[in-house]
Amino acid sequence: MNQRGGGTSRAGAGAERGGGTSRAGAGAERAGGTSRAGAGAERGGATSRAGAGAERGGGTSRARGRGRKLRWAGRAALTVYFWAFVLFLFTPLAVLVVFAFNQSMTPTLPITAWTTHWFHQAFSDTELTGALLRSMEIGAATGLFATALGIMASIGLAARRLRLRALIVAVLLLPLVVPYISLAVGLLVLLNQLGLQISLWAVFLGHVVITLPFAVLVILPRLRSLDPAMIEAARDLGSNELTAFNLVTLPLLVPSLVSSFLICFITSFDEFAIASFLAPPGQPTFPVFLYTGSRAPGLLPELIAIGSLIIVGSLVVIAIAEGGRRWAEGRLRGVRAGEAELPAGHDVPALQI
Repeated sequence: MNQRGGGTSRAGAGAERGGGTSRAGAGAERAGGTSRAGAGAERGGATSRAGAGAERGGGTSRARGRGRKLRWAGRAALTVYFWAFVLFLFTPLAVLVVFAFNQSMTPTLPITAWTTHWFHQAFSDTELTGALLRSMEIGAATGLFATALGIMASIGLAARRLRLRALIVAVLLLPLVVPYISLAVGLLVLLNQLGLQISLWAVFLGHVVITLPFAVLVILPRLRSLDPAMIEAARDLGSNELTAFNLVTLPLLVPSLVSSFLICFITSFDEFAIASFLAPPGQPTFPVFLYTGSRAPGLLPELIAIGSLIIVGSLVVIAIAEGGRRWAEGRLRGVRAGEAELPAGHDVPALQI
């Protein structure tokens, strides 16, 4: 009996151990399920992150596509604007040059025959050539005088210490915003109050007033761009301020001086309002003569011929000035490059004072 009881107890213990084993296996199964669930959750998180990255990548590509479309549209609009501007600017000039060779007195199409008769007729008209020369002389004198004043004004404005700088700049640039017709009337009233007669000198002074701002706006930026160390080096070598300006600053200002002269000359040559009020009778400038002569049909072909020559001459002058400017800047860059490539211990040639 006891033996059977012991066997029973051992059987019970084995059953308990078997139950423990089964519970351990169940726990292991649950742990494995949990680990598999965690792995699945991780894979799901990775999948969701990959989807979010794909969405961001798609948004970036769409933004890039919109940016390319906007750039293409901007280039197309700029190209259309540029060619429209070129056509609007140069088509009237081309038409004027073409009709200068028209045999008919009226500028109409189609052109039946070509001739240079109107050029000979224009140069044989003393009133027309006199007005043309008069405007060229006033324009050249205005360009020289306004450029000289622009140099002096720019030197003063480029100073480090200048009281009332803003007020001085405003006064110098005021003619840019004052209508020329108002300025012409004011100058006429001033001459009458001073007891002076209208003359070509009055036209010249009026043109200097309206062209001086252009000279300052062209020369001043160039003067400010120069290296002050060059002037200081010239002063250290024994030159005074005037010598340093003539030998160092003035040669570097030549491109801007040429540009200033051309702008002032063209502005004076084209000006109508001041010349119409201040030019004496019998001595009109070319714009005034052009305005009065355009009402006479007999003078129209001659005016067209002279106008075509002025257009061609202006294009030639602009081409020469641009070529000279590039040559001067290229020469200046070559000098600077040569100085930079000097070997060590090789002194820069002394400035000849």
